[in-house]
Amino acid sequence: MKRRWRERTERIAAEVFEVPKDTLEHVPRITVIGDVQLIAENYLSIIEFAGDLIRISLTKGQIAIRGENLVIKTIVPEQLVVEGVISGIDFQ
Repeated sequence: MKRRWRERTERIAAEVFEVPKDTLEHVPRITVIGDVQLIAENYLSIIEFAGDLIRISLTKGQIAIRGENLVIKTIVPEQLVVEGVISGIDFQ
């Protein structure tokens, strides 16, 4: 019951203060910069890692990043940065 009350309060506060929903709801945010960098926020884990494919588990599904010379540049609990030549992104 406490959790539902907290979620409801956060939702109302987001509406009143016009805060983006993804900020409070911890949904995945994917930012792509050209074809050279991808930033995944609020990810869960890395499922697969290779030079041409990186699969990441998100709170709602998975994302597969395809390309060449893909490397994980930064990995912290709430953010993952992938760099390389990105040729495709698949949401599953």
